[in-house]
Amino acid sequence: MKRIQLSLNSTWSLQDWKALALGKASITLDPQSQARVEANRRALLARVANGDVLYGVNTGFGSLCTTVIPSNALGALQTNLIRSHAAGTGSEIGPELVRLMLATKVRALSKGFSGIEGSTLAALNALLTEDILPCIPSMGSLGASGDLAPLSHMTLVLMGEGEAMLGNARYSGADALKKKGLNAVTLGAKEGLALINGTQFMLAHGLWACIEAQRLSYIMDLVASASLMGYDGCSAPFDARIHAVRPQLGQSFVASRIREFLQDAPAFVPTNKHVQDPYSFRCIPQVHGASNDVWAHVLKVMLAEAEAVTDNPTVFTDGGEVISAGNFHGQPLALALDYGKMALCEWGSISERRINQMTLGKRGLTAFLAHDPGTQSGIMILQYSAAAIVSRNKVLSHPSSTDSMDSSAGQEDHVSMGSLAAVHTLEVLGRIWTLTAMEWMAAVRAIEQQGVSAGSIVDSLLAEYRQMVPSSKEDVIIADEIRLAQAFIEGLEVEDPELLRFSI
Repeated sequence: MKRIQLSLNSTWSLQDWKALALGKASITLDPQSQARVEANRRALLARVANGDVLYGVNTGFGSLCTTVIPSNALGALQTNLIRSHAAGTGSEIGPELVRLMLATKVRALSKGFSGIEGSTLAALNALLTEDILPCIPSMGSLGASGDLAPLSHMTLVLMGEGEAMLGNARYSGADALKKKGLNAVTLGAKEGLALINGTQFMLAHGLWACIEAQRLSYIMDLVASASLMGYDGCSAPFDARIHAVRPQLGQSFVASRIREFLQDAPAFVPTNKHVQDPYSFRCIPQVHGASNDVWAHVLKVMLAEAEAVTDNPTVFTDGGEVISAGNFHGQPLALALDYGKMALCEWGSISERRINQMTLGKRGLTAFLAHDPGTQSGIMILQYSAAAIVSRNKVLSHPSSTDSMDSSAGQEDHVSMGSLAAVHTLEVLGRIWTLTAMEWMAAVRAIEQQGVSAGSIVDSLLAEYRQMVPSSKEDVIIADEIRLAQAFIEGLEVEDPELLRFSI
């Protein structure tokens, strides 16, 4: 597979980050970036040679910052740092997230403010290029002082330790490097700290969440359009004039999407005998649109962080200042991710309400969309299952960023918990895909019962789905169809990147 080559001297779009996450792009280490990094390294080493005491370079870490380390132990200091900080637990993160961690760390270090060797940066980029993916646990970071534990697991492989995946096979770090003809790195002064101080675990999750949320937003609107037709809803709430008098960008954007999806649906008319639709249909633009606006903000935060230097201390080449500060603190990401997961929950909540409305036996539909209500239960328990997911998501939408816990003997006395927000966000997002599939199942049955055309876009999608999941007049094992429906819905590709936006 030929990969896209991304330059460190250009601004990357979310589509570029997606290509990196999927292993369809690699990073070119250009001469300018290498020169920046090497000049910065010389500036740092000059300070060390001068005998200056610099945090994390020739001192201990955290509350041990007052312990000065002799020059002959500076390499051991960094190696010990990585081993001792590789304290992660729990399930391991997926390959897309590992690639994004590697790529965001390469980009941050290439800015030339971290004091590392050019060869170390090249070795890190080689892991990405060769698709050597360190095994990284999901738990261990507090989202401040950097994502220390997960980034340590990443760095172990660079040192020829830890474990890594090559394709579907698991190897020791040493064997993975050997198979690709790479050498382990021996860390020098500050290099270990530069590699594990930073927000790259949170940022990788945030970027991937934005990638998925853009697709989810589009497909959620498409599925809601199908539900609208299955429920015999009217078009009046989607009139452009309604949204023009309330200048919320996401709201107008969602309304325009619904109009486009249903542009040639004969039954999509301003009024019908029902007079008004329930809020879960009538307020699709307002609810979906508000979630879109939230995710537009999350995307802005993540793309800004992707251009940031977040390790500590920061080394300035001109003048050689080495400044210890707090760019590793994940609060901007933590708050954004908490905001994002609440918006995800609202997509799911209103989706479940539309499922419920379609099971009530109203508007010409049978109870629970069963062919023979009573003898059959139809999708009665589909709605139960959807409600359980919504309830679980409500628990996970509790903000992580309002929590903090004292660590490192009081030196690190306020943490962001952004790593927890990050993990929970992707957990919620995965369940929203399931809810979207469930709503699609209900919408398909409702459209078929109504015997109407839902317009060329929805009808084409419905026909494609029925090739995978044939219609049945009998009750079926619902769990089996949920799995098939989710595979179908998640597998829908949105070819035009212009369609993958959160607002106008």
